[in-house]
Amino acid sequence: MFQILNLKTIFAPSTIGAIVGFAIGVIPQIRKLMIGDGAPLRVIHGTTNLLGDGAIPALTLIIGGNLLKGLRGSGIQKSIVVGIIIVRYVFLPLTGILIIKGALKFGLVHSDPLYLFVLLIQYTLPPAMNIGTITQLFGAGENECSVILLWTYVFATASLTLWSAFFMWFGPRQV
Repeated sequence: MFQILNLKTIFAPSTIGAIVGFAIGVIPQIRKLMIGDGAPLRVIHGTTNLLGDGAIPALTLIIGGNLLKGLRGSGIQKSIVVGIIIVRYVFLPLTGILIIKGALKFGLVHSDPLYLFVLLIQYTLPPAMNIGTITQLFGAGENECSVILLWTYVFATASLTLWSAFFMWFGPRQV
C-alpha cells in the first residue's frame, strides 16, 4: 500500500511542519521539553524561530522573481488575463457574499462582525504563490502563471481596498 501511496507528493513541507507543530503544542510532555526558559531542548525552539524569521524575506524574493517573469510576458492573450481578473475580483467576492449570507441564514457561522469580515475578505485576496511554485516544479505553464500572478497582484491593491471598504460600509449584518 505504501508503494502505491507516495507520501512525499501528498505532504508538502509546510503541511508536515504544521502537523509537527500541532503535535508539539498538543502533547504537554513534548511542549515542556521544547518550549520555555528552563526547557532542556529549547535550542530547537530557538532554531526554528530563527529559521521562521527568514521565511517572509525568502517568500518576498520568490514573489519578486515570479512577477519579474510576468513582466517579460508570454503568448497568453490579454482577454484571458482580463477575464481572470474580472472573475477573481468581481464575481468571486459577490459569490462570497451569497455564500456567507446563506451560511448565516442556516446558522452555520456566527454573526460576529469581525468574523464575518474575515470570511468575506478571503474572497478578495490574490491567488497564493503556491500556484507559481507548482508550475515551476512541473515545468509547465511558468510564463503564463507569472503573467497572471503579476496582473492579479497589480489589481489586488485596488480590489482589496474597495472590497474592504464596501464590507465595512455595508456592514456584515446586512451582507
